Amino acid sequence: MQNLEQIRARNALNFANKFQVKGENGGEVIKKVSPLIQNHGLLATAAYSFADKDEKEGWQRVFDAIACHLADKDIAIVEPTCTDRTKLMEVLTRKETTSETLKLATSETMAWLTYARRFVKKG
Repeated sequence: MQNLEQIRARNALNFANKFQVKGENGGEVIKKVSPLIQNHGLLATAAYSFADKDEKEGWQRVFDAIACHLADKDIAIVEPTCTDRTKLMEVLTRKETTSETLKLATSETMAWLTYARRFVKKG
């Protein structure tokens, strides 16, 4: 059985390899997400990824990857069908979702970002 550190690293490495989020937009976005979550919260920072597609592609990819990580069967903070940022926002803002779930999602996102920042490189 893998521990949480192994799962986080695996998912972050898969994200870095699969989405090729490199270069000015992708490489810089991954460094900006953690401080913004700390200052504004997960929901407010995720909302930023819904701006114009051409302008925010790196943000969209990062938050799609966060959704996939939180839905991973070994993490299971959100249900397995939550595979993109739109579904993630729907799940985290619905009436049945507790503030405890949002806190867990935020904490796990910050832990995952620790690895993602290391795997995603500037172009």
